[in-house]
Amino acid sequence: MVEPTPTHLSPEQRERLKQLADASRLRAALYQSPSPQPRRRRARQYPGGKPNPPWQPARFRKRRQG
Repeated sequence: MVEPTPTHLSPEQRERLKQLADASRLRAALYQSPSPQPRRRRARQYPGGKPNPPWQPARFRKRRQG
């Protein structure tokens, strides 16, 4: 919902605000924003075309003692 025009503006300011709103609506109607392009996921591969191994949880290394 559009908020009403503030009454503390002068008539000239209100007229300018109306012109800007009309220009904004006209621009939106004439030049619709392009739809975002779909995100492309590239499968990372090892050299030679071998696919990545399936995901595995991190393995903790045992600390060396001594």
